[in-house]
Amino acid sequence: MGSMTMAAGLVVAAAPAASAADSMTDLGVRLSLADHSEVVAGGGKVFVTAGDRVVVTDTEGALLGAITDLAGVDDVVVTPDGAHAYAALPDSHEVVEIDTAALAVTRRIDFAAYSCLTDLALSGQTLWTAHGCDLYTGGVVTRLDVSAPASQPVTVLTGQSTTPTIAVAGNTLLLSAPAASAADVLVYDVSAGSATLRGEIDGGAPTTSSRPDLDITPDGSTAVLAFSSGFESWDLASLTKLRDYGQDPTVRGQVIDFAVSPDGDHLAGGWWLGDRGVELYDLATGATTYTQKIPSGWPTPRILTMAIAGNDVFSVLYTSGTTNLRLWRLEDATLLPSAVTLSAPSEGATALEPVTLTGRLTLPDGMALGLRSLRVTRRLPDGTSTSLRHVKTKTDGTFSITDTPPTAGTVGYDVSWPGSTTVRGSTASASVVVVHQSASLTLAGPRDLVLGNRLYFWGTLKFGDHAPATRPSVTVNRGNPDGTSTELGTVQVSASGGFKISDLPDQEGEYIYNVLFLGDDATTGTNDGLFVTVRAGSV
Repeated sequence: MGSMTMAAGLVVAAAPAASAADSMTDLGVRLSLADHSEVVAGGGKVFVTAGDRVVVTDTEGALLGAITDLAGVDDVVVTPDGAHAYAALPDSHEVVEIDTAALAVTRRIDFAAYSCLTDLALSGQTLWTAHGCDLYTGGVVTRLDVSAPASQPVTVLTGQSTTPTIAVAGNTLLLSAPAASAADVLVYDVSAGSATLRGEIDGGAPTTSSRPDLDITPDGSTAVLAFSSGFESWDLASLTKLRDYGQDPTVRGQVIDFAVSPDGDHLAGGWWLGDRGVELYDLATGATTYTQKIPSGWPTPRILTMAIAGNDVFSVLYTSGTTNLRLWRLEDATLLPSAVTLSAPSEGATALEPVTLTGRLTLPDGMALGLRSLRVTRRLPDGTSTSLRHVKTKTDGTFSITDTPPTAGTVGYDVSWPGSTTVRGSTASASVVVVHQSASLTLAGPRDLVLGNRLYFWGTLKFGDHAPATRPSVTVNRGNPDGTSTELGTVQVSASGGFKISDLPDQEGEYIYNVLFLGDDATTGTNDGLFVTVRAGSV
């Protein structure tokens, strides 16, 4: 599949953060705006063409290595079992076979008889190639049996007036039509090894008057065409249009590339010049099943090429200015969508007192909700987070979370459902404004004391209506009759919130005992005082 035409000056609006399981990998290579890149996946690996090399990652985006010193890679395909990849090298007029386990070139296939190798397609063990340098120079399509060690390319079509773009699956070959009908696609039967024209797909509507990019579902039943304004699917038995995808004239955007999933169920579209990013569509119904904006955080990223592997979508992103290529992985993008909502009480909460948040898990139509376990995380204002006890939904999908915030400030809660083998997980967040808990402190004891006797008094510290669970300390100060002040130290409160203080005044007069709790992240400060008169005893 060929890439759509690019243009400079992309401006992308800020996008929400992607899923925590998504990934972004710097591929360690740079391309200019005019360079070309393709991405394919197979055998648990992802292959990205980048100038003179093919960079290889695993399906989580981790770099595995690269096949280097290649004469300008233009396209790459991979066998269904992932054992071999084939890369087109137009500068050296050859296709190289790559052992994907060893990440090494094992065979070079000579295409010197065919100029300007532009496109590859692989169907079973047959490699199809398209050639053509300029308009009206006679584009050529060849086939080659890659299972035969000494196989040579065989010309299947020639004399095309434009540089061909091809897609092949089963016994069907799609070919971009001559320039006079730029939006049309020719459909050939190649069951006998040669190409027999079956008809054409009429893409001549005003909105699809440009030459389309094209692909075909692996079973050969459906053609997918990409135009700047969106996508179309066509039934290849009747050559009739099935449906449109993503074509919304009210939303700014232009298609830049697309991919069809190996099972033929999903279409991933990449957009630019707007705020659309990546969109997934159900090929059978046309429904949009997933959207994700282009990630922000570095200048003007754009999608160059896309692939679907398993449940994940991979996009190669180009960043103008730095020109670094990045591999953007969207995990589980092809799965059916779920949704989690979470709501916090509008009146906020008080630290150290229970607060309840409510939410709902929604699954695709027809799927029983049952009792689903949800993971809950609490985020405190200092940036730390704690995993709380899992909660379970009721049979209607509703759930509640009750927690006691340990601190004041804005406390965040994240709730997530991990998903299943067919349904994508989802996450929701909500924040609660938590105010400080009120603290109170009371002192009791004798108000008169005979000089030379020890003074004992006691107190109680409360947070709201309860004793402090953390057993904090209070500070005790004594105001002396001569106007000086003496710090008597700190006393830790008991589990019930009580504490005792003793002192031995050394002169007659009026004393002021003050007990202070300074407060903390959860509670306000408080204090209380006690006046004590010390007098001389009787003789």
